[in-house]
Amino acid sequence: MDRGSFRDNRREGRWQDEGSPVPVFFDFVSKNVSMPSDLGELIAYVLLLVISWYALVFAFRFLLSLVKPVLVVVAALFIFRFLRAFEFEDITDLFFQILCVIANLVSSIVAKFLEVIFSVFK
Repeated sequence: MDRGSFRDNRREGRWQDEGSPVPVFFDFVSKNVSMPSDLGELIAYVLLLVISWYALVFAFRFLLSLVKPVLVVVAALFIFRFLRAFEFEDITDLFFQILCVIANLVSSIVAKFLEVIFSVFK
């Protein structure tokens, strides 16, 4: 297009200068862009949730892939030093004490859960 057509539009009043770009932009958006509906917003939020969840899972898996070899080496060193420091009877006694602590923890969690369930039904 040539510059003369813009000047003609300005003289004829079809194109008006508002003075500020904000009202011009708002006028353009309100006339030319469709406004989202509730379903469109729901779809956008669901897509945002899925994309952000995928990004978080990807980042966690990436960090885990970096840290896992270090954890394996540290656990192996800890286990070897642990096995060298104790006799077999001490290790079995410690293992059974760990199992008792875990069993007590699980039973207390189940007891609290059942208390909450029974208080709901009262």
